[in-house]
Amino acid sequence: MGKVWLLTKKNLKLLVRAKSSALVVVFAPLMIMLILGLAFNTSDKYGLTIGVYSASATEDTNSFLDALKNDQFNVITYDSSIEQCVEDIKIGAAHTCINLPASFAIEDNKPKEITFYVDPSRINLVWMIQETLNNKLNLKSQQISQQLTTDLLTKLTDTKTKIETEGEKLAAAKEKSTAAAGSSDSLKASFGGLDLTVPTTTYDLEAPTKFKNNISAILTNGKTSVSDAKKTVDSASINSSIKASINAQLALADDIFTGAINLVTTDTEGNSFAAVSTLVQNLQTDAESTKTKLATASDTITSGVSTLADISTKLSEGSSSIDSVQTTLNEVKTNIDSQKVTEASVIASPLITKIERINADKTYLNYLLPALLVIVIMFSSLLLGTTLVMMEKNSPAFTRNFFLPIKRITFILATYLTNLIMIAIQVAVIVVISLFFLKDVINALPYVALILFVAASIFTFIGMAIGYLFLSEETAVLASISTGSLLMFISGVILPLESMPPLLREITSYNPFVIAEKLIRQVFIFQADLTVIWIDFLILVGYAMMLFLIILIIESFLHQHLVEHFLKHHHKKQRIEQKEVKW
Repeated sequence: MGKVWLLTKKNLKLLVRAKSSALVVVFAPLMIMLILGLAFNTSDKYGLTIGVYSASATEDTNSFLDALKNDQFNVITYDSSIEQCVEDIKIGAAHTCINLPASFAIEDNKPKEITFYVDPSRINLVWMIQETLNNKLNLKSQQISQQLTTDLLTKLTDTKTKIETEGEKLAAAKEKSTAAAGSSDSLKASFGGLDLTVPTTTYDLEAPTKFKNNISAILTNGKTSVSDAKKTVDSASINSSIKASINAQLALADDIFTGAINLVTTDTEGNSFAAVSTLVQNLQTDAESTKTKLATASDTITSGVSTLADISTKLSEGSSSIDSVQTTLNEVKTNIDSQKVTEASVIASPLITKIERINADKTYLNYLLPALLVIVIMFSSLLLGTTLVMMEKNSPAFTRNFFLPIKRITFILATYLTNLIMIAIQVAVIVVISLFFLKDVINALPYVALILFVAASIFTFIGMAIGYLFLSEETAVLASISTGSLLMFISGVILPLESMPPLLREITSYNPFVIAEKLIRQVFIFQADLTVIWIDFLILVGYAMMLFLIILIIESFLHQHLVEHFLKHHHKKQRIEQKEVKW
């Protein structure tokens, strides 16, 4: 263990012996963490630019736009078409486009569809957009769902209230119907109790005729007797004997009248006045019975008329109650029919989102290739540029080369061209392999090659600058890797730039990695030409020219420093030799 510890201490001393090495080894990771911490240590809203298109501006769409603006989103409204917004996504002017319906009101059993247009080549940003905006839409969907549920519950409550109210009317109608039925049954019983039977007594209708004939015969006999008596009185002189005769006739008349009385009062054959009296008595009895029955029937009919009037009133009231219930039921039906949304799924999710990828025919290799190309170019150029400079500096001919009659720019261009050749080989291998899978990007290769050439120039010059600044090759390589890692971390490839504070986001937008990746993505995926991307391309060219001038200045400064160092060392050596000669 002691030997291991000694060797470990030796390695540590070698690393920290040079100040630059110690600085890179110890502070480079800390600086990267510090910069990343400052860049992403924010709780502000994402700096997203959202394009919104709607067929017409309504209160619903305006409220949604206000909600987005209140969350510090940059909102751009498009009035012409959604295609204009999609074109802005391609050039980076917008991060996503939203196609909103004219109204969020659900009028049938179909949910409203909200379409998102996203650039799938920025995968991390796509998920961030979906997560951020889905929260907004879910909140809006919950509000609409709550409103639909409230409307439905209001209609149910109103229906319940009307049913309870009309239930009371139905109960009253039922009571009236029951009372009418009772009155009808009572009336039926009353009419059923009427005795309207005809008397069945057999009357001797010939008794009066017989009685008349008998009376007529008796009276005829009496008349005859009286007539005889008159004749007798007329023919006889009135004397005592006549008087006796008259008396005798009168006695006979008396007998006749007595017989008449007996005939009227008693007759063995039933042809007497008693029979007539019995007939009349029977008729009178039957007439009284019939009169009583008719009186009872009259009273019953009078009561029945009153009962029927009461039944009619109750039935009319019951009919009115039923009509009222029918009207209310029609209102309830109309109210229920006015509820256009009846599907539970629509009520639960009135808003649905649809994700539309621009250039959906591309594969994930298309989307990842721009970033992969820039990463390869960046790290290869940085490491090759640094390594070539350090190899030259550590070469025994380095000092001698400074005194050759060759311009400094020639050495710079030689290192630069060497680096470009190596990078070109690497990129060619990657592109050739990619062409087996991406046959539709051949037309974009000239523009891609031009952009990669400028990007490789920038990162080569950065690597060369790092090589000139550091003395140790290991330290310079570590510094190159740290620089490349920092540029990649703040490029949006790993973490989206939109999650940074606005100031840092604006600064990192000029990161050469960001610009190069953006240009290649626009050319490679969206088939853009230089007329669209010329501004960003000129920025890259400006970076390359500026870094070339910096390298030239560093090279000139290094040349001057080495000449001074050589002359100083040479003069010191001459003085020593002169002293040795004197001795």
